[in-house]
Amino acid sequence: MKAGRFAFKVFKNFIRFKGGKVSPVFVSYNVTGRCNLRCVYCDWWKTVKPELSTDNALTVIDNVCSLDVAFFDFSGGEPLLRRDLTILAKKASSHNCLVSMNTNATLLKRENILRVADVFDVVVVSIDGTKECHDKIRGVTGTFQQAIEAVKALKRYGVRVGVNSVISPYNIDILPKFIEEIRSIIDFMQVQPVHPYPPPPENMLPVGKIANLQEYLLALKKGDPAFLAVPTDFILGLKFFFEGRVPKICDAGRLYVAVDPSGNLLACAARGDVVLGNLLEASAEDILLGKVESAKKGWVKVASCSGCWLECTVGVSMAVRNLREIFQMSRLGMLQARA
Repeated sequence: MKAGRFAFKVFKNFIRFKGGKVSPVFVSYNVTGRCNLRCVYCDWWKTVKPELSTDNALTVIDNVCSLDVAFFDFSGGEPLLRRDLTILAKKASSHNCLVSMNTNATLLKRENILRVADVFDVVVVSIDGTKECHDKIRGVTGTFQQAIEAVKALKRYGVRVGVNSVISPYNIDILPKFIEEIRSIIDFMQVQPVHPYPPPPENMLPVGKIANLQEYLLALKKGDPAFLAVPTDFILGLKFFFEGRVPKICDAGRLYVAVDPSGNLLACAARGDVVLGNLLEASAEDILLGKVESAKKGWVKVASCSGCWLECTVGVSMAVRNLREIFQMSRLGMLQARA
């Protein structure tokens, strides 16, 4: 069973990490910067980078998977804009990784949903609130209904489905209501604060509203740990994030790495400017060990980073730093594979 192999990989990489060795658990491949939506808090689509051909993308996946990563996530932009996405996902799956995708789900249609369901263990759909709220944030009417229909269709085909919501001034008041409404049709829920960090004035939230949301999320986590797929400490840190004083918890390039659309290996997905090397020019291992000149400059940027509070970075660090969390990870809907 893939779930068993995944749990073994996580445990093995945890031991290697504790021994001071480079052993990433998680890789995020942003296969494209293109997106068919224009979310009010996102500007990824403004800086589109050249994308790899299918053959080169497959080579990059083989290269980064040589690190024996446990969890391989496809993201963007909107990853479904790449017509070869399921081909790339099959390659990652062949390395015994748990394979996931982050998507706005508007491109999941009858003609491609079977292919997606066949190869992805987990699909995380971005939905930021109730219908009116979500459509306003996305800038396109009807996106909420499209996302909900995609969630239901994926579930019918046996895919584990989660929803990720970005906490922002646009949805802070309705998130608890939204989570309760959607809870019965998904396997797990993720939340993370709107970035960048430190938050600019337009992203700041009143302390009282953050406290109310934290209270709800902590109760949800206590009652159903596997449903709310973020560590408890991550929830506790939300208050400090919006106060601009979160601790820097960073294992970039050690516990997690990222790949950009051009095949560059990044220390993490949050810092597209921290290029350690190109995976078509050097092995992932040599890059992470600093044997490539560009990696040395990249590590300097990592050291000077002010930090973040993202689930794919800080959340991973919190989980894998704590042995107890590792065993919980294997139970989380986010990380469980179909047999």
